[in-house]
Amino acid sequence: MLNSRLCFTFLACSTAVVASAQVQEITAVLSSAPTVSRNIESTDTLMPPFADDFSYPSDKPTSALWHDAKVWVNDEMALFQKSLGVATFDGLNEFGFAYKENALGSDSMADVLTSAYLDLQGLSNVYLSFQLQEGGRGELPSTSDSIVVEYWSPITLDWTKVWGKKGSGTSSAFTSVILPVQGANYLQKGFQFRFAAFGARAGAYDIWNIDYVQLDKDRNAADTIITEPAIARAHPLIIGSGAYTSWPWWVSNASSVANRPSTLEFVYRRNGTVPPGGWSLNLGQFRWEENGSLVQQTTAVPVITNTQHNQDQTFNVNVPASAMTSISGPTTVSTKVWFDGSAAGFRSNDTVRGTLVLNNYLSLDDGSAERAYAIQNVIGGRVAQKFKVGGLGGSDTLKGIYFNFVDAGEAYTSTFRMAVWSPADSGDGPGNILYMSDSLYRPFTGYYRGDMMPYELDSGLSLNAYTEVWIGYICTSPSPMYLGLDQQRSLPSGMPRYYGDGFNWYQSLEPGVAIMRPYFRYSPIDMAVEEFVQDFNVHPNPSYGNLIVEALSAEYVLRTIDGATVAAGRVVGHENLELNHLDAGLYILSLRTAQAVSQVKWIKL
Repeated sequence: MLNSRLCFTFLACSTAVVASAQVQEITAVLSSAPTVSRNIESTDTLMPPFADDFSYPSDKPTSALWHDAKVWVNDEMALFQKSLGVATFDGLNEFGFAYKENALGSDSMADVLTSAYLDLQGLSNVYLSFQLQEGGRGELPSTSDSIVVEYWSPITLDWTKVWGKKGSGTSSAFTSVILPVQGANYLQKGFQFRFAAFGARAGAYDIWNIDYVQLDKDRNAADTIITEPAIARAHPLIIGSGAYTSWPWWVSNASSVANRPSTLEFVYRRNGTVPPGGWSLNLGQFRWEENGSLVQQTTAVPVITNTQHNQDQTFNVNVPASAMTSISGPTTVSTKVWFDGSAAGFRSNDTVRGTLVLNNYLSLDDGSAERAYAIQNVIGGRVAQKFKVGGLGGSDTLKGIYFNFVDAGEAYTSTFRMAVWSPADSGDGPGNILYMSDSLYRPFTGYYRGDMMPYELDSGLSLNAYTEVWIGYICTSPSPMYLGLDQQRSLPSGMPRYYGDGFNWYQSLEPGVAIMRPYFRYSPIDMAVEEFVQDFNVHPNPSYGNLIVEALSAEYVLRTIDGATVAAGRVVGHENLELNHLDAGLYILSLRTAQAVSQVKWIKL
């Protein structure tokens, strides 16, 4: 019976006593060492002002201002932000992987963000300011965690801590911090500052969000007011009244799967002190494209002037009547929404962009995981999420499933089978198994944060006889196998998620959508071959087992096509891999260099 079972929910790093052999539903945070700043002055020295609000369309800090890229620039992890984009500090590196597996208890340096060199010679009243938030949508730092600011002196050639804050375990809004930069050791050419977070290095633990970093002369300790109008939230999802965030391109907008929205709502703010007469803003200019072709552009919009400052406000954009009505193949919808008028502050946060990809899959998520979801403590643990498939039309053959497996700080030891269930004869849970793969698969986190990895069914499964099915997986060990959990999206009404052991099903109590995407009709295009790039070389290819990797410095992982790791290590200059023991076939070599993550197909003869 449902109320007779034991079920513990793990939120972030919390722990609980577990009953032996009892299925559990758990969530975790998403899961190598920080880059050390160069200790010499270079030709890229900047003159103040230094200012960054992280509102550019990239998930990495701009190299024009920063010397490393460990933090994640995003719109997902912050709450109540004042404009687009924040820099999130956690225990994940720039690729979205844990700095150190199985290091949940560590509280050493994790993410860092180091400025470019600055020339402060002859300047006075120099101050560094920023906005700081503890936790946001992520796991809260504890009192043993902290974030610090350090200054680099080109005179003493060392870093000195000038400010720090310990975690409180309590979620907070953004608060202002302002620090002086003074003294002969710092007011020099070649000065740097950096933020450093101390916490668990095994995943997206101990979250801090930073915004509006500014350093300039002629300031004072009260100079913390942000003065600008700005779009304050990410572009809303381009979805209709249906349940899905993406659907196959051949599905009609009139179906129950997808309905074109009539309007999109955007959030903006007028930050700071009210200027004389208020800001006159032309709100709601937009451009709508499909596969690069213009559908509609509107620039004649109302001019809005008000004095409602320091609060969220909204404006609407009407979706073009012809949007998504002439689709004949995979389609990418791209939108750009902006305002202009009174000029103040950063101009980059006056514009926001959105994207909708219609290919051959169904998705319930927004593509970004704030947490990780798994079950553990039972062999044969299973997860199933309901998908309504009655509106797919003809040829609705299920070919496979995209999974977003994420790094939650533990090495994966389990394998899994994909499975599809019919609706139960009574009640709302899964019923009989329609399909279970003979093949065993290994969870693979991909090559970069947020990768959706396709897993092919042994054979296609026709779903023409069903209006809804349950799709998921069955584990082969009690070890947890973490899926990305999108907590900004709620499961649609009538489309719950269930988990269980080999005998019983239980409805999930965890909010959010587990990121799995069933795909139909055809398989994904194969990975592009990247055999040579500027900063590494791999040869011979193909070969009978001798593989040479040449790189200035790189980490490599060699995997089978189903994700099993067969070799891993680091190469500095030259590495000769002896792989004669491997079976003949196709392998994927992943290389992480200072410039990029690349994948190379290697054929073992």
